[in-house]
Amino acid sequence: MDNKPVKTPRRRFLSLAGATALLAGCTSETPRSVTETTTEETSTGGTTSETTINPKPTLRTKYNSRKRYGSPGTSFDTFENPDLWEAQSGEKTPDTEIKRTGSQSLRLTSGDNRHVILQRRLDEPMDFTNRDISAMIRTTTPSKIGFYIYLYDTAGNHAVLELRDLTYREPDIGWFRTCPGVFKTSETEPDLTNIDRMKLQVTNATSDDVEAWVDDLRLHLKPEKGYIILSWDDGARSYYAHGAQVHDEYGFPAVLTHPPRPAAVEEDYFMSLDELHERQSKGDEIAAHGSVDEPFGEISASKLDGILRRNKRWLLDNEFGGANFIVYPGNNFDKTALNVISKYHYMGGMNQSGNVNTTGVYGFDPLVLPRTVAHDLEISKRVVDNVAKYRNCGILNFHHFERENTMSAADYKKLLAHIDSTSGVEVVTFSDLWRMRTDTTA
Repeated sequence: MDNKPVKTPRRRFLSLAGATALLAGCTSETPRSVTETTTEETSTGGTTSETTINPKPTLRTKYNSRKRYGSPGTSFDTFENPDLWEAQSGEKTPDTEIKRTGSQSLRLTSGDNRHVILQRRLDEPMDFTNRDISAMIRTTTPSKIGFYIYLYDTAGNHAVLELRDLTYREPDIGWFRTCPGVFKTSETEPDLTNIDRMKLQVTNATSDDVEAWVDDLRLHLKPEKGYIILSWDDGARSYYAHGAQVHDEYGFPAVLTHPPRPAAVEEDYFMSLDELHERQSKGDEIAAHGSVDEPFGEISASKLDGILRRNKRWLLDNEFGGANFIVYPGNNFDKTALNVISKYHYMGGMNQSGNVNTTGVYGFDPLVLPRTVAHDLEISKRVVDNVAKYRNCGILNFHHFERENTMSAADYKKLLAHIDSTSGVEVVTFSDLWRMRTDTTA
């Protein structure tokens, strides 16, 4: 690749809307493999103890991120009073055995209906201009459903917040948190300052019965802007040959993974070790991946442990700063997989959809991030527009420009131009998103 002058990367300080504390984002001069800390001066002239913001990658994690950051924001409803919710479709049943917070959850079943819809009228209108909302869910039928939250204003106009597809695997189920971003609104946009009604919907894509549980609804601040992550799986040379130069022209970082087998850097199809290091020096982040031949939700815990250990050791040995983060091959995971992954990585996922599939910045499950398959330019542009407007995060996923699951190189240039011309949106890396997610003031 040539060494043309490039635009200065658009890396700025990241801040919270309405929060007094600023959270420093990384700059192009900040090595992502360095542990960042903050100190605060006390009234007596001393300083508080340092707090790790983004741990330096080590083979094993220093903590389980899903436990440490499992209950972000503030509590809204733990379903202690299920009478607040009206079942408009399907059935709701308080469940004192399967629960996440408090004494019970709500079990949702479709019964004779395809979907399950619960509605709650608020005692007084709430302002959701600067709020996201998350929920803990679990389901025995993950391959059949999506999970939606509807926000209605006093005039009946609404916004739909959607986790469109679940790629969790049965029968080894467990709880995970979702903080869905805005997918669409009614023809007349809702007045988000005046929300007086809320619906929870389990959307069934089949004619079969579905079963899910919901618990622990929580509220979260929104950031000051929206964020896009341009995520390239498999370490294919296609990105290096046809995408990297455009990134450099705009100063946008990408998140890349190593090949499904790290040793494949010796093969022509994948980026070489030198090319991956070159991209890291230009601001891209290199994260972990797995093999589609060994789906995380279908292999034994011991085998998965060995794969994760091998792959992360390779990233550490080659000084790649994104080793704390992981992309699941085939978006295939279950409860056991999440338990093993938490021993090696702080953040990852994904629950993947071919349509707009975004997340709130401060309320997602650290190891169950959603993303959008970037196979279509117009859908990808809607992701950008939505996250800019509603201050969410959209992870756009790519593989190889000649595959059906990835837009063409020409369309990719148009996408980056669209991002560049859209106000209120910034391209970030996994490290940047993790710094925001772990800010406990949000």
